[in-house]
Amino acid sequence: MSFRRKNYIEVMDNILTGIVGGVTAETHAFPPANGSEAPFTHALEHTPVKNIVAVDGLRNGTAFRFSAGNDYALADDKATLEWLEGGNLPDKGSLIYLSYQLENATTRLNDLHVGSVTRTLAESVGLEISRLYAQLEAVYNAGFINSASGSSLDKVVALLGIERTRAGRFECELEFTRANGTRGSITIPRGTRVLNDSGKVEYETTAETVLQNGQAKARVKARDVENDSSGVDANTLTLMAKPIAGIAQVTNLSAAAIGSEDESDVQLRARAKNFLHGSERATLTAIQEAVVRQGVQADVYEVAGQPGVVEVAPHVDNLSDELLLQVEKAIADVKPAGVKVNLLTEVPPQKIRMRLRIDTNSTLLETELRGIQDSIQQQVGDYFASLPVKENGSVNKVIGLVLGNAGVNDMQILGVTDGSDTPLDFSTGSLGLAGQTTTLDELEIIDPNLPTHLQIVVAAPADAELVDEPAVDSAMVALLAVVNEQNRDGAHAVQQFTYQQLLYLLPLPVVGKPQGNLQTLQANPATVLPTAAGVQPYEVQFIFTQESGLSQTLSGDDALYAITAFERLTFDTITVTELV
Repeated sequence: MSFRRKNYIEVMDNILTGIVGGVTAETHAFPPANGSEAPFTHALEHTPVKNIVAVDGLRNGTAFRFSAGNDYALADDKATLEWLEGGNLPDKGSLIYLSYQLENATTRLNDLHVGSVTRTLAESVGLEISRLYAQLEAVYNAGFINSASGSSLDKVVALLGIERTRAGRFECELEFTRANGTRGSITIPRGTRVLNDSGKVEYETTAETVLQNGQAKARVKARDVENDSSGVDANTLTLMAKPIAGIAQVTNLSAAAIGSEDESDVQLRARAKNFLHGSERATLTAIQEAVVRQGVQADVYEVAGQPGVVEVAPHVDNLSDELLLQVEKAIADVKPAGVKVNLLTEVPPQKIRMRLRIDTNSTLLETELRGIQDSIQQQVGDYFASLPVKENGSVNKVIGLVLGNAGVNDMQILGVTDGSDTPLDFSTGSLGLAGQTTTLDELEIIDPNLPTHLQIVVAAPADAELVDEPAVDSAMVALLAVVNEQNRDGAHAVQQFTYQQLLYLLPLPVVGKPQGNLQTLQANPATVLPTAAGVQPYEVQFIFTQESGLSQTLSGDDALYAITAFERLTFDTITVTELV
């Protein structure tokens, strides 16, 4: 059922036309049945026609009165309405209402001048009828979520089990941050939900906001969805229930405070619509989204040959009892009636390691360069965390995230390996992750402007001969100067250091220990190298630490450190401790 309100002018035209014997509100469909292309015509039901008084209908979804001579005209046959080229046309699929006078009409009431008895009575009746139309329109609108307001809106949303939020609920301000490298406007809809890490506290935005092209951050108010919570501290709401493309992170900048205003009609209407959009039930997708909302990635599939049986395989290292209960409850809330859902034993996700080389602006300070690395770590980590289950992953996406950081001139993905250090093929534009649920375990970032630090730790008995620390400093500084020179253009002749090679290059007071410099070692690859047992009573560790925080310790004969193209090394210090 649809309703179109008639205003006072239209009502009066109908009444006066009827008084003088004319035809009122004759209904025609548009476009007419006699043709679907212009020029459109309508054959009038009563002829001959003296004059068309009014044509009313819908244009662009709203009531509209069409203009004689501009939009339509009475044809010469005095029996047809013609729509004029270039004029306004009614909406297709709508109805038009025609009022017109007849040439041969006779009536006893013909005094329609303003102030006459007939005109005064007609105006009184028309006023009351137009008021009734207005009341009927209000009643009609009260039944729809887009047009209802006040208590009527309360009744409409009650069908969804939603109540208007009253004053006294906790509120805060959320800050949404754009992902680096993204462009264009990003809309954050009203009703967007944000949770804390545990998923137990959930807030929703109370207004829509838009990050314009080039705008990095936007703030919007949010309200607790529960009425009996105790508020949250700053920087605790950091997880979006449904990720928004282009948004890297979200947080609440300050602690929540008690709100003093009831939820407005606009806010309540948007929340109800958001509930409808997110209320999918009884599907595999609904089950998967319910599990993901608990912070758990999972495979959800129907068991072949067993109708009505669904299995859920969570991909986590450890599914605690508390988290297990949350997942089971979430599944029970959305699963179809009569369907059995089996929650399988957790399957740890495949741990992925990635190595990147970045070229940064050489004029930047070390603190700025470290900030760039921290940003890349965060962005790439978030990207992996948001990847759908068994998604392949995009090389271009990672490149875009890295190059989106100001100060990064170029980058290269040097390698992607799985948990067993097996290289993955990313030459086709994907990261080679298809078919497996993954998590980013380590991200190694090499920046020639930020060196990798080498530290040496030597443990020796109290009665052992002292290590000549200045000699060690000189030898290591000279060694790394040669390595950096050879690796400056990326050719890196020295591709790795083994533990035994480093012992060979390290001056220790051990009688008979093979010892020399890098040039000697490179000129004679068959050089006899010392072993860990051969340098006793000294125990030596070589610790390589990158600016990204990754550290590798060499302490046995089989250990080695691989040097990346363009990587620069610097010697920190040697520490001598007493062997216990």
